[in-house]
Amino acid sequence: FEAAQIQPIHTLTAIEKSARLVRKMIKKDLLVSSIDASAPLSRWGGNNDPAGVHVFIDLSNIVIGFFEKLKADRRMPKSARPKKPPMSFHSLAFIFERGRKVARRVLAGSHREYVGGVKTTRPWYMLDAQNCGYEMNILEPVEKTKEPVFLKKKKRHGTGNGYATTSGPSSGSDGVSYRRVSQEQCVDEILQMKMLETLVDFAVPAVVVLASGDAAEAEYSGGFFKMVKRFLKKGWKVELFAWSAGLSFEYRSKSFLNRWKGRFRVIELDEFSEELLAMYTVQRNSRGCIVLAKTGGK
Repeated sequence: FEAAQIQPIHTLTAIEKSARLVRKMIKKDLLVSSIDASAPLSRWGGNNDPAGVHVFIDLSNIVIGFFEKLKADRRMPKSARPKKPPMSFHSLAFIFERGRKVARRVLAGSHREYVGGVKTTRPWYMLDAQNCGYEMNILEPVEKTKEPVFLKKKKRHGTGNGYATTSGPSSGSDGVSYRRVSQEQCVDEILQMKMLETLVDFAVPAVVVLASGDAAEAEYSGGFFKMVKRFLKKGWKVELFAWSAGLSFEYRSKSFLNRWKGRFRVIELDEFSEELLAMYTVQRNSRGCIVLAKTGGK
């Protein structure tokens, strides 16, 4: 299903979007009204301090959630495949860091460097993240054979969800289907290893910012939820940022929230989706129509 290019709901300049972002963050108690947010909003990286917060980003989880939220807000069907709109990682980093001192900035994700023998360009948000001072752990997706599926000659309706990261052919005949799919491997595990480095190397508990709603076990690790519990048990505070549609039940559990009240907080990103869309009003053309600009090429 081919859909039209995603366009901003509100035609705003970059400065106007930044101002809206700050107002929303104040409303959600993420910023105090007296703060001068102009400095961290205009700064790229920096502000490093070993006693600061530790930021870890599951990039694919956040980016896919961002695309799906924009589609949902525009009432596009899940099957719609519009051109992926640009995301402002700079604004995303501001939401996570909020002008605080930062000890570590780490993200993990995947990107196919070559397609058909031709080198590809990384999405702009990855370059944006690098400019913001984030440690880039970008892996190549791998080809895997899925478990065999026994098929019948009948019409089948798939389920799936917007956070799926695999794709491959299927068969319509009787027999056994072996699907080859392209998917991430060890991305979550690398990010969790980086989190363990923080837990081991920093003796004094501070604040961990984790951007991922995934709580499931990874292929080779116990998963992010287990990692979050490790930090909490060691006296750390944890801020979890996620899209509501991709937030796992474990993080919503009343017993878990009550046990770690005051030390664990969930912040949903849904309200900030339009401010993260890196498309801005810059001028009007000769006909008086608004012209939109976007940052980056993808």
